[in-house]
Amino acid sequence: ALNTLIMYAIIYYLVGFRPGWAYVGYFLFMLFLANWSVMSMGQLYALVTPNEETANGLAGLSVILSVCLMGFLITSSAMPEGWLWANYANLFRYILQGLVTNEVSGQGYNIDVGALIPNITATDSSTSSGNDGRALSNVFAPRDNAKAITFMPGIIPEGTNIAAQGARMLGLALNAGDGENVQESYEDLTDLIECMVENECLVEPVPTKFIECNAVSLKESVVPPCVHQFDAVVSNLVDSDDHVAGCFRDLRLDDLVDSFHVVKTAAGVPASFSLDALSVADHRDIASCLTRKLLPAGKDAGPKVISRGFGDLWNIVMFIRDIIEKGIDIPGDAILFYFGWSEFNSEDFTFSAPWKWHYCVTAVVCFLVAMEAIKLFAVMFIVWTKR
Repeated sequence: ALNTLIMYAIIYYLVGFRPGWAYVGYFLFMLFLANWSVMSMGQLYALVTPNEETANGLAGLSVILSVCLMGFLITSSAMPEGWLWANYANLFRYILQGLVTNEVSGQGYNIDVGALIPNITATDSSTSSGNDGRALSNVFAPRDNAKAITFMPGIIPEGTNIAAQGARMLGLALNAGDGENVQESYEDLTDLIECMVENECLVEPVPTKFIECNAVSLKESVVPPCVHQFDAVVSNLVDSDDHVAGCFRDLRLDDLVDSFHVVKTAAGVPASFSLDALSVADHRDIASCLTRKLLPAGKDAGPKVISRGFGDLWNIVMFIRDIIEKGIDIPGDAILFYFGWSEFNSEDFTFSAPWKWHYCVTAVVCFLVAMEAIKLFAVMFIVWTKR
């Protein structure tokens, strides 16, 4: 009893175990039974073995096997069927199950994922500060629906990988609004997306890179790398050349003709055109306009197609955002269920762990009574000659 009180005074509040007299009382009672049982086991080995060396060896072996098979290091569901009997016949299993159930059952635990990962934030592109290295930035015109997750440098997705480029393409689609394309199949659009990712077209500054890859080359005699895939997608539009040209018509290019140079362009783009002569805002407007020519008509159809093109990246990203913002909530009884120490009710989808008293305490008491009985038998009938 003194050992139990000393251990309680030193350990319980230092570790921060569960407050409340019901939980403290159970801890004291189970710890008292555990200390008594372990001491009784040691005395039993001393009585039934011929010498001190044998008793020490047997005690050490039994403790090692008990720890390995008590269901913590190896859960009962992972044990070979031939060893399950050792789990059910294990004193340490019932002590541990009772103490852990007393502490964990009915509790809720939250893993704050955002706090574990430095330099990461989920945000809205309309309020983004445009930090370099994010998957999206505020180069897009603010729109209520232009929302996507952003990642700070050093966190995947970033740079030129497919996740980062996928997030930027989604940002383009969300900013552009409803599409205008009437294509029945999205294979051409998928090919265009693959081409843009392969040629790193969706990197900062996104609007400028998007235009350079699909419509206009900044270098003379250089064909934009994805111009053929772009032309294939917009060819589904009636008078597609006129549609594409419309993205440039409102910019009053005649006023800037002196600064143009001859470039290789997509169908419908003015033959003498230079991005250098335009502002960042113009780049943004052109990119949004061209994106509308690529996306299928219909409300929210564009982001959905882009999502499919990137292997449902959008759903994954939004799931990750929720985890980062809210963390992961884990019921304590679900942790016990993993070890086989609680049960799951499929009707109301709840966990319960009703066994800490009538199962765990009863089992420890039975072990204790059995060992005390064997000790009496050993004292009365087993006589060893000490050498």
